[in-house]
Amino acid sequence: MYGGQGMNQTKSKFELKKPDSQPDEQYKKIEREINKLIEDSAICSVRGNHTEALEKAKEAANKEKQLRKLREQNGVADLINPELTYCVTFNLANQYQNNGMHQEAINIYTSIVRNKQYMHGGRLRVNMGNIYFAQKKYLVAIKMYRMALDLIPKSSKEMRAKIKKNIAISFVKLGNFQEAIDTYESILQESPDFTVAFNLLLCLYAIGDKQRLRDTFSLMLGIELPGLEEELEEDLIEDKEKIATTDKLKEELKEKKRQAIKFIVDAAKLVAPVIENDIIEGYEYCINIIKQSPYVTAQSEVEICKALAYLKKKNLEKAIETLKSFEKKDKIMMARAATNISFLYFMEGNYENAEKYAEIAIEYDRYNAKALVNRGNCLFVRNEFLRAKEQYLEAIGVEADCVEALYNLAFVNKKLNMFVEALQV
Repeated sequence: MYGGQGMNQTKSKFELKKPDSQPDEQYKKIEREINKLIEDSAICSVRGNHTEALEKAKEAANKEKQLRKLREQNGVADLINPELTYCVTFNLANQYQNNGMHQEAINIYTSIVRNKQYMHGGRLRVNMGNIYFAQKKYLVAIKMYRMALDLIPKSSKEMRAKIKKNIAISFVKLGNFQEAIDTYESILQESPDFTVAFNLLLCLYAIGDKQRLRDTFSLMLGIELPGLEEELEEDLIEDKEKIATTDKLKEELKEKKRQAIKFIVDAAKLVAPVIENDIIEGYEYCINIIKQSPYVTAQSEVEICKALAYLKKKNLEKAIETLKSFEKKDKIMMARAATNISFLYFMEGNYENAEKYAEIAIEYDRYNAKALVNRGNCLFVRNEFLRAKEQYLEAIGVEADCVEALYNLAFVNKKLNMFVEALQV
């Protein structure tokens, strides 16, 4: 009886025992571990922890190598996952590159691009080009970029433009401006943007080609921003009618517009002194082109540059006349213009008008540090040193690194015989 019970228990144990895991399940488990390591490596890299990212990448590569050997030993080499091998190898090369271990990265990238099993592996020559660029081997970098470019279809305009930008920058580094110009012009034909147009202007400026500077400036003002017309129409709507909620897409468009305006103003500053015999004529040419473009808001900025050009030519009357044209324009531009007018009148010794326009500037923009300095200067010349000091302190409160306010504060402290404070400032 006892023995029978024992046999029944043993039989029950055999029935409950789970069979050994199948090889396929083991392979899938190891693959999941490898994918997790690759993911962790990428996350570490994004967070800037490149050392840990490289360690994870190495661990993933070792596990993947062990997995391949295991499959070969079990006679299922045909089940080796080439996509996983590519992913592991590429990540390892990328992490070597991020850690500045350029030769190790080049060796792995080379093994990938030479492997015919990877159809798109040749595109990694861009990464190789970036390494050679970092090493200042610009000719080799250009060769790599061009080889990668040959593999990119013409339909992938954005990718082709990025690679061409790298080629153009490499030519600039070599001092070969003509090749850089040709490359930038080809980009503008396929995928125009403001960065490319501005870099082209810099190259044309370097070789002194006035006519092409004019043409490229006009071309820059013809670059379209998607959705710009709709955004300009919305600017005409009263604030109370606008939707209160933040629209990220609209904010992004506005930021792109701000960047475009900055490029246009910087371009005008670059070309105006050289495209005509006189800098004023150069600015007038730029202003006339801007008036006919979708970026008319850049006109005010360039008008201020024109006024400053008059100032450099010591033509204060014309500078003031130009700046006074802003009186009927938007508040922000009027604040800037009034600040400059105040300064010009102060330079002429016309302190009454200098103070008047300083007050106007502050009225339009209460936190205008330079306008506060101008008002302080007007008080200073009237020997109202304590009130002048208040203005300089307020200006520093608005803009802590306002050098003019700091210098004048030290000077007024000296006038007040507060020598310790003056020395500290």
